[in-house]
Amino acid sequence: MNDQTWNDPGALASASEVDMQSGRDCSDNTLNRVLSARDFSEALVDCDPEDRLDLLEDAHEFLRAGFPMVLMGSIMEQATFWADRASRSECKAYGLACFNRLSLQDQEAFLNHVRPGRAHE
Repeated sequence: MNDQTWNDPGALASASEVDMQSGRDCSDNTLNRVLSARDFSEALVDCDPEDRLDLLEDAHEFLRAGFPMVLMGSIMEQATFWADRASRSECKAYGLACFNRLSLQDQEAFLNHVRPGRAHE
């Protein structure tokens, strides 16, 4: 998802539209991301070692998706929208908490759905 799509929810209206970029745009974007990641890493190394973990925790808190919000559409569309923005740790925490609240029958049905060998959507 690009910044334009993120800032304009209406841009998501047509899921079949493809964000067309030239090969040069894609490589420039990749290079910029690599350079930004390197700058961040260097800034982190320059921090006082006692402050590094606090900085990373603050960055994670700032960037995480937060509590799932209610949107229009089906419940699966809402869950997918949230999961697309959630951090790995958020997905794991909410996923496990939800799984643990399912009945044994629903847990078994879920496990059958996600077992290896099944194509995932």
